Amino acid sequence: MYEEIINLFKENSGILTVKELNDNNVSYSEIRKLKDEDLIEAIKRGTYRLIDADIDDFTEAQKLIPKGVFCLYSSASIHELTTYIPMEHHIAIHKKRKISLPNYPPIQPYYWGNSRYELGVEKIKKNGNWIEVYNPEKTVCDFLRFRNKLGWEAAKEVLKTYLGSEKREISKLVDYSRELRIYSKVNQYLEILL
Repeated sequence: MYEEIINLFKENSGILTVKELNDNNVSYSEIRKLKDEDLIEAIKRGTYRLIDADIDDFTEAQKLIPKGVFCLYSSASIHELTTYIPMEHHIAIHKKRKISLPNYPPIQPYYWGNSRYELGVEKIKKNGNWIEVYNPEKTVCDFLRFRNKLGWEAAKEVLKTYLGSEKREISKLVDYSRELRIYSKVNQYLEILL
């Protein structure tokens, strides 16, 4: 009966907003019936999840916070720059945006201005779905900038792992550090560790 709507969910990683459903000619009464039959569940106001969909946390967080970018511990984990597994997703959001956080998955938002938010964003495929994450160079710069808040040991692990990587791009790291105004700190650590 609801095969078309179920397929629509499956085509969109198992999560759709009311707007997306309405744009595809799904009425509010159909949404309610799908909920009543335990085919979908509300995961946030105006956002529904297909109950039997196999959705990983990264995809779910990305769908729940559109235009959010995985940063800090989440980004370091995705790029395998840390052994630490974060208990919550760290997501950067433009400082002028207002969002409502879901109960699950746990999300720690960071509100950043234009240059800090836009620099180093890349789209990668994780578990078959596209997510936005900061590249390794931006991640290293962010860890060094927030080393007092995140802990020096965490920043040191991320930097050392990055410097040991074959994919490192030191020139890009230096360029980012200049743009983010932490060049002197990055240069100081590079001189010690290289």
